[in-house]
Amino acid sequence: MITVSFQIFKEMKHIRHFFPIVFILMTSCSSQPPTGRITKIDIEQAFHKNADIFLSDFAEKIEYIPLETLRECVIGHTLRVFATDDYIVAIAFRQNYLFDRKTGKFIREIGRFGNGPNEYMATNFVMPFDENRLTVQCLNPQYNETVYDLEGNVNRTISRPEEDSNRAVSLDENLFVTYKQNDTGNEPDKLLIFDEKGNIHKRFPNYHSYIRVPSEGSTFSGCVFYKWKNHVFFYEDCVDTLFQVTIDEIISRYHFHLGKYHPPYSEKQNLPWPFGDPMYHNFFRFQTINETERFLFFSFRHRKGKNHRLGNNISCHFFGFYDKALWITKISEVDQLEKTPVINDIDDFAPLYPFFWSINQSEEMVAYMEAGDIEEWFKENPEKAKKIPDHLKRFSKLTSEDNPVVVIAKLKQ
Repeated sequence: MITVSFQIFKEMKHIRHFFPIVFILMTSCSSQPPTGRITKIDIEQAFHKNADIFLSDFAEKIEYIPLETLRECVIGHTLRVFATDDYIVAIAFRQNYLFDRKTGKFIREIGRFGNGPNEYMATNFVMPFDENRLTVQCLNPQYNETVYDLEGNVNRTISRPEEDSNRAVSLDENLFVTYKQNDTGNEPDKLLIFDEKGNIHKRFPNYHSYIRVPSEGSTFSGCVFYKWKNHVFFYEDCVDTLFQVTIDEIISRYHFHLGKYHPPYSEKQNLPWPFGDPMYHNFFRFQTINETERFLFFSFRHRKGKNHRLGNNISCHFFGFYDKALWITKISEVDQLEKTPVINDIDDFAPLYPFFWSINQSEEMVAYMEAGDIEEWFKENPEKAKKIPDHLKRFSKLTSEDNPVVVIAKLKQ
């Protein structure tokens, strides 16, 4: 698996995340998601055996696209990037931008933040880009979902169920799934299937409960959705099982063995744990999960060790992968900056710190590098910089004021 680090706010521009690692014991590799077999992933063991992760462990080649920096497209924090054969979609806090994949040139803003007609109130962090339909989904001022095409036109509006729920994830053209937060401790439903008018078609029950302490915090999401081969998958913190979600059932696919790092279900009411909270020292909290034909990637946060500058109140972000073909799991060790690097041994350029990465239908991992980090690498590695390919030397002119460089890694098959 991969361990990735993530720096929280850097000058309020970007959030960095370390990606978690999973140790998966798989008996076979199937071209389609299995529907009746659960695979055990021993994350605890992999975490104790952390080691260097190299880009060549899971990628064949890497592509860099510096995004054009203009006044109308300066990218803010909480960035997620997606790529098709023709476009790069950059979604950050209250920003949806479209760039040309080949040149990185800015094309247009998708939708607009505001309270007016056809405007959105918040960008969506949970699966905001639909590669099949080429649409971007946002939360509108009515707390429903507005879907834009890449021209910026409103494609459709999705009304969420009236009862409290999270963001809508499409199951097919007509039905969606959403997660029900267990704020009370005894919420009867875990997932709801509904149509675009908000009518509920099916409820999947929640079998977990806790005794709520009124004076303590309140739950906030605590789940991860991802898609693979147009199937929807769902993981809930404090439960340890990853499910495939269909219109009719939820199917157990992976059991995450966390051992002593598994948070008790009573901790649901305290998510997200504040920085420095003892829970970060004791337990894992997952951030991003993605899957391909050969790999399972995911990330988690955990406070590990003591930093000589920051003391114990630090939160590290880990990135990991499981190779289904070789049965190899890796988690990278955190460096002195609480980042879990992927060593770039393909072109010997700066290490990668994937934040919120995505994987497209061409099985490419799409992440980004902050321009300021690239600037710093050139300053600290003058001898290495002389040996890198010419197409990378041009990045020596980047500064921290520039937009990020999108990194697209073609994954091994």
